[in-house]
Amino acid sequence: FEEAKALGYQTRPVLVGPVTFLKLGKSTDAGFDPLSLLDGLVPVYIEVLRELASKGAIWVQLDEPCLVLDLDDAARKALGKTYAAFAEAVPSLKIMLATTFGDLGDNLSTALARPVAGLHVDLVRAPEMLDKVVAAAPKGLTLSLGAIDGRNIWRADLSALLDRLEPAVAKLGSDRVQIAPSCSLLHV
Repeated sequence: FEEAKALGYQTRPVLVGPVTFLKLGKSTDAGFDPLSLLDGLVPVYIEVLRELASKGAIWVQLDEPCLVLDLDDAARKALGKTYAAFAEAVPSLKIMLATTFGDLGDNLSTALARPVAGLHVDLVRAPEMLDKVVAAAPKGLTLSLGAIDGRNIWRADLSALLDRLEPAVAKLGSDRVQIAPSCSLLHV
């Protein structure tokens, strides 16, 4: 982040979200709940977010692909508690909550209820999300529309993408819409 900033680029640092991080964790104890570690992990994330804010970060993206899975109430509660803590601890930082690799399904309201400045959705794997998320997005929420296939080396049909996305931009305003790859370009 600092290297890019020194070169004159304002970047958006990206971290794996803490709930996804824990849900991906493995244990040799069959009865162990990885989310039980969340209370110890959230302060570490807050420390990192504060450090990024102090260095001049405006946005930080937290990738929570677990939002495209069937989540139980405990995971939904963990997401609520976590993002409320971030909003309280670092209110000046804009957080982009990013989902990838699928449709939010029943978790759309969970994602939209988080106190974040933006929500990223993967429109390559879940094109049907566009109308749903545009219709449900609260006023002021920035939408990052993952319309460029982040796992494909071939050129996108930009004219077709513009035709598809222009109604969303017209409804929300260009200041509330970002066009992005569907997922990290790490895969390309």
